[in-house]
Amino acid sequence: MKTVDGSNLRNRHFTAAWNRHRVAGLTLVELMVAITIGLIILAAVARLFVSSRSTYNLEESLARVQESGRFAMEFLAQDIRMAGYAGCSANLSGTAVGNLVDPPADVSTFNPDGIAGYKYACSSSCSGALTEWDPDLPSDYFPSGSGHIQPITGSDVVVIQRADTLSTHLTGNSDPSNANIQILNTATLASSVAAGDILMVSDCKSADVFKTTNTSSGSGKITIAHSSASNTSNFLTHSYENDAEIMKLITRIYFIGRRSNGTANPPALFRRELANNASLNTYELVEGIEIMRLSYGEDTDTTGDKVPNIYRDPSAVGNWRKVITARVGLLVKTLDNVDRDPDTRTYDIAGNTAGPYNDNVRRRAFNSTIQLRNHF
Repeated sequence: MKTVDGSNLRNRHFTAAWNRHRVAGLTLVELMVAITIGLIILAAVARLFVSSRSTYNLEESLARVQESGRFAMEFLAQDIRMAGYAGCSANLSGTAVGNLVDPPADVSTFNPDGIAGYKYACSSSCSGALTEWDPDLPSDYFPSGSGHIQPITGSDVVVIQRADTLSTHLTGNSDPSNANIQILNTATLASSVAAGDILMVSDCKSADVFKTTNTSSGSGKITIAHSSASNTSNFLTHSYENDAEIMKLITRIYFIGRRSNGTANPPALFRRELANNASLNTYELVEGIEIMRLSYGEDTDTTGDKVPNIYRDPSAVGNWRKVITARVGLLVKTLDNVDRDPDTRTYDIAGNTAGPYNDNVRRRAFNSTIQLRNHF
């Protein structure tokens, strides 16, 4: 019998271990294949992430467009519904209403119609001049200068005027020959009435509109002066008892503008308010509002059914007091380029066509018909 010495046995074990080690390793080709497969998987995961992120950004932007459109329409609807509100004085006319504000054509004078529209009418070589609206925009509402945001081209302007109740009544000086009136002194009223405010006093049988020239507090009362410095007379035109109501007249101008008038800033819905001393306070309400258009439904028949027979542009309205509804259209856009495909759609904005824009922004049109509650 042939025997195996110890050295041969060790060589066999070493050779077997070496062979097993060689079998457990990877060749260069195998390594390259493994790297390629890993890169493919990584690219697929990256592409999935980018696609998911893009979809998320798109959905988030569209949700913001929806939210912005609803907020902007609600701001407009609240004031348009109340246009011309004057409490129980709404049905008064002629000599029953005394307008003491001087001059009577001052922008702060109360407009009993409560609404005035301005349609953008320029079609070529448009620069944003106030004369490009029909009728021309009042320079009192849009004074020149870098400190005032101007309306952008292509969008309408609407001015709303209405009374805002102060929830208070006269508490002295019912004699019209007195140049002052008194109301109860509360913290809310003290901060709500100031020199330059346009106020209305009414007892439902008569009313007077005047500009406040000075206010003072004492003995639980606020004294409101209406001197001839800003009024045609020191005196009211009617006598009022202590049940007469005091209301503050509000003027609000809605338009589309850009913050600091810079073209790089997104368009937004702005509201400009006539504050005391005829100063203008401007507020940015909702950004991303690109276009605002309005048309006005006028009741032209004699039945008094309060149903609009025709929708007209502002310059064609025959009687603003018979404007029963306002058709409001808004075009809202995303603030970023979120769509891979160009926007080739056209949009209906209250009967006006807008687009196509051929950019990568997503847009949505919002249209609503709002009833003016105080018109007849």
